[in-house]
Amino acid sequence: MHAKEAFLAAALMVGALISLSAHQSQAQTVLRVGAAGNKDFAFAKAVDESFVPAVAKATNNCVTVQTFWGNQLGSLQENVGQTRNGTIFATTASTAYFNTYVQELDVVNLPFLFSDRETAFRVFDGPLGQELAAKLLEKGFVVLGYFELGFRQLTNRSRPITSPDGLKGLKIRVQPNPVHLDTFRLLGANPIQIDVKELFEALRQGVVDGQENPYVFIDLLKYHEAGQKYVSDTGHFYDIMLFVASKRLMDELSATDRQAIMKAGAEATAYQRRVSGEMNATGRERMLKNGYQFTQLTPAQREAFRQRSAPIYKQIEDKLGKEFVARFVKAAGK
Repeated sequence: MHAKEAFLAAALMVGALISLSAHQSQAQTVLRVGAAGNKDFAFAKAVDESFVPAVAKATNNCVTVQTFWGNQLGSLQENVGQTRNGTIFATTASTAYFNTYVQELDVVNLPFLFSDRETAFRVFDGPLGQELAAKLLEKGFVVLGYFELGFRQLTNRSRPITSPDGLKGLKIRVQPNPVHLDTFRLLGANPIQIDVKELFEALRQGVVDGQENPYVFIDLLKYHEAGQKYVSDTGHFYDIMLFVASKRLMDELSATDRQAIMKAGAEATAYQRRVSGEMNATGRERMLKNGYQFTQLTPAQREAFRQRSAPIYKQIEDKLGKEFVARFVKAAGK
């Protein structure tokens, strides 16, 4: 073999080894996602059935996503912190778990802000959602999508609730969110902050009398087995789940992989919203089969809840600014 041919062959071999090494390096990129709930929830289905395969396909299996549901990686509050510092790649949790990082999220937790889910989607998919995403990015979170949690309903072990007065003296578990805590204080309850992974036992042991969640969560987490008997369709909060990735870990990926992940996040969001709508629609019926006594509020009864909780709007205006809150309220059609 001539020297020139030998050199060319060696160069080709080195190039092949470099290419193989780069491919193997990429193939070792494993991204972990951790959250509460189990694989039967809409958010888990969206990640497992849409996001995971989309990322694998777009990166030719060089980037893989592993999911850990059921608080396997810690509490939701811990998952949020782990995502921010890059211990895990991503999580999905109610906006209530992010208020300590971005106080502007208080506005999306205002009681009776949204009357329907379609309006909420328009708000979060539009300029206001982009504005919140920018603030989250500053704190280390990349928003992959605004998932739906849904309208939160009230359950308890003691009695039917038809008015705020019925909440007097009841210990109600709420999320770790100042707006939720203050709202239930205004309604006359004794709100208690408990992580969702501890809630079943807290209900079973009587540490709290009740809780509030969308129908699908109440059903899938089997709170009837923890002594919950009564449900009222208060719909007091419309809850969004943030599907967020760690900015720190995203920055370590190639631009092509980041683009693939963002696209997969958008596809998973559409998937999740569709499944969530279907599951919340059937969750109430399953609850009735499991023995809940259902209370359908009249418009006047729901208005009493709205009026009692209305002062929270002024409180958030004082905190975030009247103009900022007014833009969200207007976008929500109020």
